[in-house]
Amino acid sequence: MKRFVSITLLSVFCLGAAAQEEPKTGWVYTPFPDVSYNTDIGLNLGAFCDFFYYGDGTDYPNFQHHIAVSGAWATKGSWYLHGLFDSKTLIPGARVTGSLTWRDASMNNFYGFNGLHAPYVPEMDLNADSRTAWYTDHRQVLRAAATVQGPLGGHWSWMGGGVFRRIRLSDFNLENYDPERTLFREYRDMGLIREDEAEGGTNLEIRAGLTYDSRDVEWVPNRGIYGELYVNGNADLSHRKYHYAQLVGHFRHFVPLVFGRLTLAYHLGFQQQIAGEMPWYNLNEVSTLTYQYEESEGLGSRYTVRGYRLNRMMAAGYAWGNFELRAKVLQFNLFRQHFDIVVNPFFDVAAITRTYRCDEQQRLQEALGNPYASRPLPIPVWQEATERIHCSAGIGGKIHMNTNFILSLEVGKGFQPQLADLTVSMATTYLF
Repeated sequence: MKRFVSITLLSVFCLGAAAQEEPKTGWVYTPFPDVSYNTDIGLNLGAFCDFFYYGDGTDYPNFQHHIAVSGAWATKGSWYLHGLFDSKTLIPGARVTGSLTWRDASMNNFYGFNGLHAPYVPEMDLNADSRTAWYTDHRQVLRAAATVQGPLGGHWSWMGGGVFRRIRLSDFNLENYDPERTLFREYRDMGLIREDEAEGGTNLEIRAGLTYDSRDVEWVPNRGIYGELYVNGNADLSHRKYHYAQLVGHFRHFVPLVFGRLTLAYHLGFQQQIAGEMPWYNLNEVSTLTYQYEESEGLGSRYTVRGYRLNRMMAAGYAWGNFELRAKVLQFNLFRQHFDIVVNPFFDVAAITRTYRCDEQQRLQEALGNPYASRPLPIPVWQEATERIHCSAGIGGKIHMNTNFILSLEVGKGFQPQLADLTVSMATTYLF
């Protein structure tokens, strides 16, 4: 560790070329092809474009308006369209954010409920010899969201908004694989997934709470705190029975070790069902005030806990943390644009804080998992688990162009083999 810190500090001071970033004014846009790779979705092929409006440049690199549009198809059977509008000045004294997303994942990951309590058998995952894709279903999501924030004084703001979701679930349709041999179908047949919620549903979420923001730069902070605390009230529009409330909190802290060059950044998050009953298809939604990207699912993979399989931990409550050291090892100007090269080693932790139908899982295992049962299970649906906190580590690299355009590559590995995998992800920003 001492050697690593010494090398990092030496890189910061010796490789960092002195290069000043000139403020931008008016509209700046960056169309870019999306040719990237992610362990969970495969090779991604598409395009995106960010539009930033900086006005007269007084507040640069912070912006007044941000519009983002993107779309892509991935080789593991998914595609999406996503649009975002974020404005700090459209309504005087308020910040307005809206997004619209369609995502179709024909090879969606479904590993069961409650993390380690749902055992993972690699031989059942996309096994061509047995024609088995046990941990696969088909998930389609239409999501529309809007949030308004207004000042309360100091760094505090109030916030309110809503999210409309229409989610559809079904058996996958993959050539040479049997769609009836899946954990999704097994959960349905056993009643862990109820019949009225099996194919998804439509819900409207209303949220309200507080935010605190003392960051010096919004997208690439050198210092400051950004926090959120709010309540989600979710109304079931399809079945009129799966109504619930969640408490959600996020705390992000950016500590300058060498100002402008080396930053310790960490994020602590939690979300917990506090009332009602969640439908199973909402378990993997990680709540966020603004949907910057098409995905907001987990717990696991590139947007929550790196080094773990996407959706591997599905439950009614989560807590997680992300810790990383962000070192700008090189800064330069090229073609009248400013570039930063950043290295960010990271360490992530996660835990399930409230299980979901875990007692039912155990009872079904006891009833159907013995060799004398009339219908023995092909694999266990529940196992004893005492480990609660799961960790991962890895390293990432970033390229900033004019601060707000960021290309990212991260590689991570979790320490719990039942949950983890070596994950590679490419994205267009930091995790937090």
